[in-house]
Amino acid sequence: MSPPTPTTTLLSPRVLFITGSLALLLALTLSPRTRALLGIFDLGRWFLDSHAVLYASDVARSGLGPDEPRPADAFLQVHRYSDWWFGLRRLGLTREDNFLVGGAWVLLFLLAVFLTVKPRSRGEALWLVLLTGSPPVMLGLLRANSDLVIFAVLALVVPALRTDTLPRLGLALAALVLATGLKFYPVAAGLVFLLIPGPRRMLQVTGLAALILGAVLVSVGSQLHRGIFHVEPEIYTMGGRIWLMDLGLTERPAVIASIVLLGAAAVVVAWRGWTTGLARPEGDPETRVAMTMAGALLVCCFLGTVNFGYRWIFALWLAPWLWQHRRGCVAARVTVWLLPVVLWHDAVLCLTTSLWFPSLKPEQYDRILVTWRLVTEPLVWLLMILLGGWLLDLVLARWREVWAGEKGGA
Repeated sequence: MSPPTPTTTLLSPRVLFITGSLALLLALTLSPRTRALLGIFDLGRWFLDSHAVLYASDVARSGLGPDEPRPADAFLQVHRYSDWWFGLRRLGLTREDNFLVGGAWVLLFLLAVFLTVKPRSRGEALWLVLLTGSPPVMLGLLRANSDLVIFAVLALVVPALRTDTLPRLGLALAALVLATGLKFYPVAAGLVFLLIPGPRRMLQVTGLAALILGAVLVSVGSQLHRGIFHVEPEIYTMGGRIWLMDLGLTERPAVIASIVLLGAAAVVVAWRGWTTGLARPEGDPETRVAMTMAGALLVCCFLGTVNFGYRWIFALWLAPWLWQHRRGCVAARVTVWLLPVVLWHDAVLCLTTSLWFPSLKPEQYDRILVTWRLVTEPLVWLLMILLGGWLLDLVLARWREVWAGEKGGA
């Protein structure tokens, strides 16, 4: 592990990361032409997704159900999340405040990124700029997607679990409860409690967290169907079933096959010892917490459904741990190279077709897109398999500790 670069100059890793990321994101924001070339479209409107949430809150305020599209919304958006979002109306916020709300979500996300992602060298900082300024992240910012809020809420878990004192555990659990109640899938981040030292304490905390998070899901059970909807595979989408459906499977068999294939591959890489390290309490504990949480979220979403590309914002939490372990772990080194490829590969296709083949007919473009996915999706699969291997290795390592403790106690 390389020593941190001195941080006494304006070119310190932290400053370089923040200024570089903001400069790249601002350049994309101020250049609609560049965004169009990269396939990042805003449909002529700022903060579409925060508007959808505020609109649903306005509808609920009027006493109508939020599950049907309303003509008053120009994009006929349907509320996809829980009723917890309707708490915005108690703050007096309506869709007339969308620019304020969407802008606040963007700023909260950026603040969370810069507080929880801490490069230790200039090389790492420049690599992180490439990830933070990537098209999927820009897409989430442009739309002010609610994933930005989930990221900001879960960011509290990263410093909270640096130690396992009771107040810090309570803060981490409260953040997971709020995120799960808002958007369901963050329940997967509960896997982070496996990092609690001591098998007995880990079991106690993990069991309590499972009960509480399970109760939260039950409380919003009647609303879970909102989060399950069809997303057509396109540019900047991710999901395990996409590649398998391109290979000819129908949707349901593709879902089952993706779970089986990724699970089996994760078992192989963990068994071969290619994805070790996450289970060992070494290095910066915050990067370990962030890596575990982000890995669980991304694998869960990858297997669960087809997601819009802004789900990749959580990949920013993978980066510091991977960079720190890249010299001693081949899988980490491979993943360091994979991350920018995965986050930018669709932009390469958009840029190429925009500049050199601007007159493509829709059916021609669709054929190119399917071919592109057949070639590039295996790289996404490889990334997810490696993440699954690290998570599985963590689960098995903690299970062995518990088993050894029980045998020792007997």
